[in-house]
Amino acid sequence: MDIFTKKYDKCVLYDRDCIGCGECEFCDLDMTKICNNCGECLKLQAEKDYAAIKIEKIIEDDKD
Repeated sequence: MDIFTKKYDKCVLYDRDCIGCGECEFCDLDMTKICNNCGECLKLQAEKDYAAIKIEKIIEDDKD
C-alpha cells in the first residue's frame, strides 16, 4: 500500500472525508520526508511548558 491509498474514513488533519492525499504521512519538520516516528517533533514541543499528542487508535498486530 502506498501513501496515497485511502487509509481512513475521515481525514485526520481536516474536517472532511479521507481523500487519500497522503499529507498525514509526511514529517512535520521536513515535508519532503515520510514520517518514520523518530519523535524529533515531540522533542521540539518539549521545550515549551507542555506537549500533547492525540491518540485516536491503537492497532495491535495479532502475529503472536
